[in-house]
Amino acid sequence: MPIKLAGLLLLLGAGVAQAQKTDSVWIRNGDRITGEVKSLSRALLQYSTDDLGTVYIEWEKVERISSPTYFEVYLKSGAKFYGNLGVAAPGGVIIGADTLPLREIVAMSPIQQRVLQRLTGYLDLGFSYQKAHKTSQLSTGGKVVYRGPGAETTFEITSFLEDRDDAVKTSRLSAALMERILLGNRWSAGVILGYDQNDELDLEARQRLVGFGARNLTQSNHITLRLTGGLVVARERYFFADTTSTGWEGLLGVTFNAFRYDRPKLDVTVSSQTFPSFSVAGRVRMQNDLRVSYELVKDFMLTTTLFDSYDSKPPADVEKNDFGTTLAITWSF
Repeated sequence: MPIKLAGLLLLLGAGVAQAQKTDSVWIRNGDRITGEVKSLSRALLQYSTDDLGTVYIEWEKVERISSPTYFEVYLKSGAKFYGNLGVAAPGGVIIGADTLPLREIVAMSPIQQRVLQRLTGYLDLGFSYQKAHKTSQLSTGGKVVYRGPGAETTFEITSFLEDRDDAVKTSRLSAALMERILLGNRWSAGVILGYDQNDELDLEARQRLVGFGARNLTQSNHITLRLTGGLVVARERYFFADTTSTGWEGLLGVTFNAFRYDRPKLDVTVSSQTFPSFSVAGRVRMQNDLRVSYELVKDFMLTTTLFDSYDSKPPADVEKNDFGTTLAITWSF
């Protein structure tokens, strides 16, 4: 009896495993692939199959798609739809009572997807050594994004350390935790908790709380252009001072991201943020960043970054500007 029961459970388990892969994707060349839709992001459909494992299908090559799973579907316009994916005429998909053109869909994820499956991001590691002055440089960074229904949580951190015989150690650290609520019509709003430290600017610590609103002016499977505005309260402490000051700033920012999914993949992000002070007359801070990642092999990229930090009126006679570049190997997930 126990053996029969075990065999029955195994059969049921196998049946469930097979039943899960009931989704279908029709490719423009006429092929139909049965499997399980995992997600759609940046023009790549992540698709799990029994024979090929997990594959990535270029969204432009998908002609039709169907799945009994409940999905959140995000359009270029910023509109969101929820429901199963029903078979429609070529070039479309039925969700509830609506038929949506596939070319208008920019993101898609199952509502009941596991937490780990909703995580995306990258890890950076760069190192260099020069015999002259025995100079070593270490740069690290990482970003993790969790996308849930109607909200997005992001943690991002970068660090840099330089050690050389003829000068004191210098370091730089920036970290931020952001909660973004996704609203309609490409709008979003949220809060950011941030921390900065920079020896070059004599900044011992800057703690910041940001409330912001943002809108994607352009959004497609390859390009995103976002404008951001907000209010910042910052607590600053410099190495030369024994006191901590608190001030209010505005936030004006623009972020541009372009992505090419054809191998080798290419990912370019440019961001610029301006912080006019409401507490110190005439003070304006700026942060400009460029990040370019080029695929070496699957999931591994060669990444170069360029940053520029500027403060028009620091609290004392210290450096107003810090800029530099880094080169790192990136693992993306």
